[in-house]
Amino acid sequence: MTVKVRLSGDPAEIEQLITFLSGRFDVAGGERHYPNRGSFGVRAYLEVRHPADGVRPERIHPQRKEIEP
Repeated sequence: MTVKVRLSGDPAEIEQLITFLSGRFDVAGGERHYPNRGSFGVRAYLEVRHPADGVRPERIHPQRKEIEP
């Protein structure tokens, strides 16, 4: 399951939160910060996924042959 997240606030605090989340989840995005319109701070957009969700225990196509060395 992937969750899309929008963070808004102080740039340094957003970076701390992204670092915190990256240690516990697979995080994509967050490299770019956009200034908030009519408010203080910046916005950052992320996609967050639990690391175990990215691994499949079985083959996608059971009939597919193994890779030959």
